[in-house]
Amino acid sequence: MQITDATGLGDGPGARVKNNNLHTFSITESRIADISKTGYSFLLATDFVSLTTTGSFNGIMYIKNTDSNKSLFIDSVRVCGDTTGNAQIRYLRNPTAGTLISDANDADQLSANAGSNIPFPGLAYSASGDGKTVTDGDSWSQYIQRTAGHSSEIYNGAIIIPNGSSLAISAKPSVAMTLCMAVQCWFEEI
Repeated sequence: MQITDATGLGDGPGARVKNNNLHTFSITESRIADISKTGYSFLLATDFVSLTTTGSFNGIMYIKNTDSNKSLFIDSVRVCGDTTGNAQIRYLRNPTAGTLISDANDADQLSANAGSNIPFPGLAYSASGDGKTVTDGDSWSQYIQRTAGHSSEIYNGAIIIPNGSSLAISAKPSVAMTLCMAVQCWFEEI
């Protein structure tokens, strides 16, 4: 059987065959870009938090997946600081206590799709000020954020938070500074 060129048939782009080779066209996009079309991708953000407690970690953001059907995938975490110095950033897996959590100060929870009315299907808290605590959970990861400026840690969905699980992000600044965080994430069934 011979495959013939379909590009001139008038019903769509078809497949092009030239010298017995099939030519195709494809588009590559990130998983979060694909999920954004459904309305299940989100941007979670803190306000600018003035940190003067430099000798210990300050809880900055807490995220919990409460969706019973979908897992939460972290695409990226962005940290910004305004003062020359650095901040040690620490992720804690499944924390349950501390003033960051008990204060329940809502973080900004925005759909990445401006046309979507789907609310964030979980909890997202932001520090309301300096010295917020996270008193339990397992250390998940940590890194140094050099300030002034920002950095983005890209995970492309490699951090997965199933139903009932959570993530807290804390910062220990080397000097008094103002920090903010933004987390890009999405929900989908696995």
